[in-house]
Parts: sequence; C-alpha cells; structure tokens
Amino acid sequence: MRSYMLAMRDGLWMMNGLPVIVSRTGVLLDGMQRLAACAESGIPLRTYLAEHVADDAFHTIDQHRRRSLAALLKQDGHAHHHLLAALLQRLTEYDALTLGRPMADPAAWVRLTRILSTCPEIEAALAASLARTSSPLPEAARSAFIFMGRQADPELTERLLDVLETPAQFPPDEPGLLLLQELTRGRTTASWEHPLALAIKALNAMLAGKRLRTLNWSSRAARGKPPEAFPSLLGYQGLEALAALSEEMEPAQEGQHWQMEIIDSAVAKRYLAQGGQTRQPIPAHVQALASDIQRGRWMLNAQPICFSASGRLLNGMHRLLAVVAANGRIRTPVVRGLPETARATYDTQPKRIAAAESLAGDFGDQGLATAMANLLWRHERRTDQTHYKRAGAAEIREILTQHPRLIELRGFARRMVEYGRSSVMGYAAYVMEREDPETAEIFLKALSTGADLGQGHPILTLRNTLQRLRREGASQSEQLTTLLAGWRRYRSHPAAAQDRKRRATGQGG
Repeated sequence: MRSYMLAMRDGLWMMNGLPVIVSRTGVLLDGMQRLAACAESGIPLRTYLAEHVADDAFHTIDQHRRRSLAALLKQDGHAHHHLLAALLQRLTEYDALTLGRPMADPAAWVRLTRILSTCPEIEAALAASLARTSSPLPEAARSAFIFMGRQADPELTERLLDVLETPAQFPPDEPGLLLLQELTRGRTTASWEHPLALAIKALNAMLAGKRLRTLNWSSRAARGKPPEAFPSLLGYQGLEALAALSEEMEPAQEGQHWQMEIIDSAVAKRYLAQGGQTRQPIPAHVQALASDIQRGRWMLNAQPICFSASGRLLNGMHRLLAVVAANGRIRTPVVRGLPETARATYDTQPKRIAAAESLAGDFGDQGLATAMANLLWRHERRTDQTHYKRAGAAEIREILTQHPRLIELRGFARRMVEYGRSSVMGYAAYVMEREDPETAEIFLKALSTGADLGQGHPILTLRNTLQRLRREGASQSEQLTTLLAGWRRYRSHPAAAQDRKRRATGQGG
C-alpha cells in the first residue's frame, strides 16, 4: 500500500488498464491495496472498475510470476540490464539513507525508469566502471562511486580510481593509497557497502583538501558506540536533483478503450507479433495456462490484455501464448491506448496463494492446503508430458474441491511437523485413509503419540527413522517415500492385525 501512496503523492499514478474487481455478491476480489492507499492518502484514484465477476474467480487473479526491474530494462533494450538494475537500486537506497538494509518504501519502477530516461549519466557510469576491469574496487561499489563522484568532481573521481590501479605514479599522501591498502589487506567485508563507504570518505578528503592518516568505517555498534552512519559524498545532490523529474506524469490518455474479445489462436498470434514484446516467457507457466484452457478450467476474471497507444503489447503475453499452445480460445477484456510507461507497473506484487479460499468460505493455512494439493497433483495427476513443476491455480482449486479431506487434515499435518514437513504428513495421511480407513486411524494415532508401542514395533521404528530424516534435512520426496513405505510394511505386519484386534476388544484406546 505504501508504494501506491507514494506514487499517488508524487504524481506517478497512471491508468494501466488493471481494474478494481468486485464479485457478484459485492466481495472485493482485487484492488484492496489501491483502495487503501486512496483512503489513507486522501488522493482521488482514477481506475477501471469491473463488477459482477464470478466470486470463485478470486483464485485465478495475480497468478503471474513476479517481474523484475532487470527484466523490464532488458525488455527496453538496455545493455547489462542486471547490473543497471542493481545500480539504480543502490543509488535510490543511498538517497533514501537505507543503503545496506531493506527500504521501508521500495522505489516504484515507474520512477526508476523515468530517472534512467532523463539521466543518461547512470548508464555512462556503468560503462566506465565495466571498462576498469583491473580496479580493486568491486564493481558493485565502483559503478555507484563513479556516478556519484562525477557529480561532485569528475577529475578527482578519476584520479582516485587511477591511484587504485597505478599507485606507484602518485605521491604517498594520496587518500586513494589508504583506500587501496584497506582493499588489498582484506579489511573490507565481502559486501559492496564497505568499499563504497571508504571510497566516499577518501574522495571527501580529496574534495576538502585534507590529508588522511587512517581510513575506516563500521556499520556495527562497538564499545557502546552506535553504528556509524553511511558517509555522504560532498557535492552530490542525489538522483532527484539530476533527473529533473516533472511534477506530473504524462496526461491521461483520452484514447483508452476497454472491450471484451474472443481471442483464438490466430488472434493471439497476431497480438503477439505486434508491438515488439521482448519479455522472456516462462514455458511452465504457459503450459499450465494452456492446460486450464484445454480442460475447460479457464475463468474470466476481468484482468485484461493490455496494449499501449502505439499498439505495443504491455501485459498478457503468457495468456496469449497459452491460447496458441492449447489451440483454444478465451473470452477476456482487452485495453488499448495505454501509456508506454505503464509497462513498469505490471506484476510487481508477489504471486497470490492459489488456494485463497474454500468453497465453504475462508479457512486458515491456505499455503499448507495448497502444498498438500500440489503433492497430490505431482504424484497422482502429473504426466511425463507436463513440464511445469507445480499445479496451476485452477488445478489446485479443482483438487481441493474434489478432495476436501485435504483441507480437514491441516491440523494433523501441523502437529506432526516433528516427523516431516507438514505437507508430507498431511498428504500421506490422506493417502492412507483412502487405502485403508480403519487401519489408517490406528496407524496415525500411534505415529503421533507413540503410546503402547513395544520394542521392535514397526511404527516405533518408523517414528525414529522419520525424526532422524527430519534432523538431517531430508528432502520432501525422501520423507514421503519413507513414510508411505513404513505404512505399507505396517499393514502387512502381524502388529497391524494385533492392533486392530486390541481396538475391537476395547484394549487399544
């Protein structure tokens, strides 16, 4: 919510085609963060509104893979996109005084891409950093230092970098020699924050015309003293001053148009071909969506395919690829006429938990229910032709609808965490109940309590084995295989018949 509030406050909010979604019964399915930001900030929100959407469409919303700033920069044709994205983040953190620790308010990608477009010095600094391959200053620190230093004093910045590479050509009182000494002695940590802080201190000394006897910086408290603040570079005013951002984003597009369309394979191919969409698709995600389309699980959820005013595909590539792969058709909204910069606003939130609700209403431990449903899908439904490793949202929904007992076993699964992962214990219990309900009840109770198990009893042996595997960090697959193998050995063991007999005569609790 906080990032939305900042975007609204700074005039960075834009219409990107994604609506606030309300179900047929009046339940808010998507848009809570946007509405909360609007209410908290008091700034009006201009957006699309989709009403009367099926209530059970909730589980299909936000099932994207989260995008990255690096992927967005690559899509826009920037070289060294991973390094460039990291540099933008570091410079933003420096301005926000949060360098080296998580930012309370992450910078919006719209802001970062606009800064990049108005400040070519950032890419120039990265190029200059990559050209200094022999520098002992790590690249992560070097590129930020070059950009910042050039704003303060380009000549002194280059001199300090030259000292690091050719120290014999400079007098002994150069601050850069102290920096080189710290770098070569290994006194700096493995992170880039420490070398950058020392480089800034060395440059500050050069800017002030001071000689240095020592050069150090510590981010840790010591001897009752608080951690040292990250040093500020003299003369550097920050990204905002350099980028000359306007107060307003581009005006709202009057030519925006929203309509429902039937998209078949031919239309999908045409849409994919236009606009130069260069984002790398995720094959497993495409296959999962295609499976939903082929099996009739596709659901209209009001999230649109989005195009810019120039016709560029901004959002919806995976859905279009799935239509082609399935050779099927879907009915979905399509929005045209959006600003080009809207591409930085999609899929920035984490993927929503697929099993977010049950047919009977909300329930806790949705993540655990999803994990158990995934195990059932993997061991009972997945085929050799399936390339994706996890069931899609619609498949999870279908499994939990057809196997509601999985949801009911969440409590047992949590209690058995000492013996294996909760998802393994819950799914295995469900397998046992389907194979032999009466024996499974006896087995699971004995496994959980260990009561009345004599020496050599197969369940006691299994308990010890499972606890050992848990301590050793065994994989989910190894835990499940061991547990089900122990269950099947028990069923054919004389102890099982004895336990059933004791229970029938009232001697087994």
